[in-house]
Amino acid sequence: MKKLNYLLALILSVALYSCGNGENQENETQETEQKVLKGYEELDLNQWGFQMTIMVPNAEENGEPQIVLTERGALEIIVGQTFGIEIMYGEGDIELLKMDLKEDLVFSSEIVKEDENSLIYKQDIPDSGVKTQNHFFYRAQVGTDVYEVRDLIDGSYGMAMIEKMLDAAKTIKEKKISQTPA
Repeated sequence: MKKLNYLLALILSVALYSCGNGENQENETQETEQKVLKGYEELDLNQWGFQMTIMVPNAEENGEPQIVLTERGALEIIVGQTFGIEIMYGEGDIELLKMDLKEDLVFSSEIVKEDENSLIYKQDIPDSGVKTQNHFFYRAQVGTDVYEVRDLIDGSYGMAMIEKMLDAAKTIKEKKISQTPA
């Protein structure tokens, strides 16, 4: 009888261990779903010195991405008329950005959406007739480095476009160049 109890306990513990509590599988599924965007393709940024990839609108429907490494170290990625972002090394301090928006003497700013690593906001110049500008800011952690991702400041994007660019920014993942022996 004791052998049977030990055998049942062993089988039960193996079954519980192998099943887990389901959280890992659920998290992996959410992460995979989050990183796949319909009509987007992965762009490797290693040739511009950024060891990462990002999803951008596919070239077949939107044209080839135009990528420029600026003098200030920002990588600008433009695809068609509806996608324009910049990625640069930084602190990713969302609280500082919120304070700057609040204290801006020219623009009136409104935060539309916010989470731990991102911010979507609108800026207006009251009584000026200037069109409202929509922007996003995303703090991307890649390995031990932090990058700031935002829309191009001179672009004019609708809120739906801003949300799509933010979704794309959230797909950034580390991709190191594989070293091949000489």
